[in-house]
Amino acid sequence: MTSKYNQLQDQRAQLPTFEYKQDLIDAIREYSILVIIGETGSGKTTQIPQYILEELPELRKVGVTQPRRIAAITGKVSEEQGDRLGSSVGYNIRFDDRTSADTRLVYMTDGILLREATMDPCLTKYNVIIIDEAHERTLETDVLFGLLKQTHRKRPDLKILIMSATLDVAKFSDFFDECPIFEIPGRTYPVQVIYSLDAPKLATLKSAFVDRAVETAWTIHTQQPEGDILVFLTGQQDIERACKAFAEKEAHCDYRRQVKFYDDGHGVVRTAVYPLFASLETFEQKAVFELPRQGDRKVVFATNVAQTSVTIPGIRYVVDSGFVKEKSFDPNTGMDALLVTEISQAAAIQRAGRAGRTAPGKAYRLYNQESFERMEPNTIPEIQRSSLLGTVLALKTMHIVDVVSFEFIDPPEETLVRNALKQLYLLGAIDQEGKITKLGTRMNHFPLSPSLARVLLAAVSLECSYEALIIISMLAGDMELFKSPRKEDEAIEAEKCKIKLAHHTGDHMTCLNVWHEWKWHGKSRQWCKDNYINHKVLETASNVRSQLMDVMHKLDLKVIKSALIQRKRSSKSSKRRVGENDRAESVDPVPILKSFLTGYFTNIANKAAHRAVFSHYAPDEHLGQTSTGVSSTALVALYLHPLCALSNMLDKAKVQYSELDWVMYTNITYTNKAVMKGVSKILWDWVKQGEGQARIKELPHTRLNGEAQPTVESEDLSATHRQQAIEQQLQKEAAASEEIESKKRRAQEIDMIRQRALARRKK
Repeated sequence: MTSKYNQLQDQRAQLPTFEYKQDLIDAIREYSILVIIGETGSGKTTQIPQYILEELPELRKVGVTQPRRIAAITGKVSEEQGDRLGSSVGYNIRFDDRTSADTRLVYMTDGILLREATMDPCLTKYNVIIIDEAHERTLETDVLFGLLKQTHRKRPDLKILIMSATLDVAKFSDFFDECPIFEIPGRTYPVQVIYSLDAPKLATLKSAFVDRAVETAWTIHTQQPEGDILVFLTGQQDIERACKAFAEKEAHCDYRRQVKFYDDGHGVVRTAVYPLFASLETFEQKAVFELPRQGDRKVVFATNVAQTSVTIPGIRYVVDSGFVKEKSFDPNTGMDALLVTEISQAAAIQRAGRAGRTAPGKAYRLYNQESFERMEPNTIPEIQRSSLLGTVLALKTMHIVDVVSFEFIDPPEETLVRNALKQLYLLGAIDQEGKITKLGTRMNHFPLSPSLARVLLAAVSLECSYEALIIISMLAGDMELFKSPRKEDEAIEAEKCKIKLAHHTGDHMTCLNVWHEWKWHGKSRQWCKDNYINHKVLETASNVRSQLMDVMHKLDLKVIKSALIQRKRSSKSSKRRVGENDRAESVDPVPILKSFLTGYFTNIANKAAHRAVFSHYAPDEHLGQTSTGVSSTALVALYLHPLCALSNMLDKAKVQYSELDWVMYTNITYTNKAVMKGVSKILWDWVKQGEGQARIKELPHTRLNGEAQPTVESEDLSATHRQQAIEQQLQKEAAASEEIESKKRRAQEIDMIRQRALARRKK
């Protein structure tokens, strides 16, 4: 143990930051806000927070944000401190808190700090806040910039460090009132960048980059000295395909003939191939960071999760495909477009830097230098291409009424902000003046999207919060529940399992079925494997559910089980069915689906006649209309996701089309077509009876952004209008009064005439 600790200390002393340790400490002590720039591999993420702990004990607690969960949970710093994870050094990510009362250094995702800021705008429990990997410009990081600027005005003693790995940090300094910039020069080892000379244009390369990446990785393996390989691809499917292709190449390789040997007579004779993407099982993610066996070369096929912060030991070769899968939100259609796009120059530099962490390395780019020079200099900030629903709710919770005017480092489009305001109003989170409501405050207590938080609160009223809690916990992870095997025979078996577990109403109740069956089988991992279920989804959901229950108890919200439906048993069907208990009772789906409709009543679609395609229903012209007056989402054909529980119901032989008239969906993702996820059948009457319909009609009369009060000139003008209106009303009332008096006089005159006539007749 001691030898390992000493070895880690020796490694720390070799990092570029160590040379500037005292200068860094002096700068942090002198300035309250500091921008720190350092190349990849300089040791910013792991060393600077430790320097603060060791040299500045008066700064009792340090918070370090990371844009990715996998970077936040690394235990390297606790090892270097010679302490167990969760003691003096810990981490806090959504639904996983590994800190204690003794923790002085907390690594967390930027979303966690954003939630803490909404509860405590002054961040009183921290003395130092470090925003790491600031160049990634995630949505939460950009919001934190604005909030920290406000916090610093209230708490000048708070130390704020902005750390970035790129040269474009002047913007950060300017935003924080031209604060000083501290530069740590040089990366650990030099990296040689090698462009592909025969590369086609990036647009053409898009269809073939997986195959080219595998070929390049294989060439490196067979012709280059020892050192591990990191290949950047775009998503899980690409990575799994690449791992399989590389493994097949190795299976047919005659190493004695194909592998180049070097002067010492040795060559790499085996590979250990690893995938790395966000939804991978935790133990599989951790396996990537372990050292391979003697003589093995580690080959990692990864998404851009490996681009920053996370250091995979032994990487000397990087293969950069030049692409990334990026999500962009379209406020006009309400759809997230998940598309493969070109990376930026900054991202390419970042990827190349991964090769120089432990030794001199090489970065192989599958594109040519001309393509690199045509790339955008920096990645478009996430805040300018994302739905802002949760962000705006967080700002409203902090009583920032005028969100459009909030001080962002790069302001999002006003359309995105106003779209979020409308959605929050329809959910009941803000009132007509744009102020947070009691319901909205409760929603913000849950670490969920506002829509899911609204569902949970509605489920309490509809007395089905126990079941809704389970389903929400499974949806919160944003991972596919059912696996999609590539082998044909396994794919057929997986489809049979999906049909067996599916609920006739759709995905939401199917989640509940899977949960109950998993519990019925003792939460067995083998049962998940046999039924092609992603065990990580259920394990994560179990953890999420317990934490959501804690929040509900704090808010004094009851966890109530839904009513049960009794099935009539017959001698032929006495066996327990999926989703039933021993007494042949199953959960009533109606209140559960109604609660979900409360949070997603704008996400409804009706099916085209005799076709397996749907169209979005826009309940009012105030929701997502184009200039033509037609709902822009309605112009897009919507399809069921292949893993949707209802997808097999579109077979005429199994169900009548009329049974799928109306559906509710959780979200739409666009790849090559618009696909609905989280889909369940609903009745149109539920939509008509929902409280959201009344709110839709009130939208034109709202001031959701809490626009500034009218100026003096406009107030005078308004007063004039009011006076004119009063005078007109008085004139109308006077005219009406005069008309009444005239009628009275006329009636009196007629009465007198009649009396005279009667008197004459008597005479």
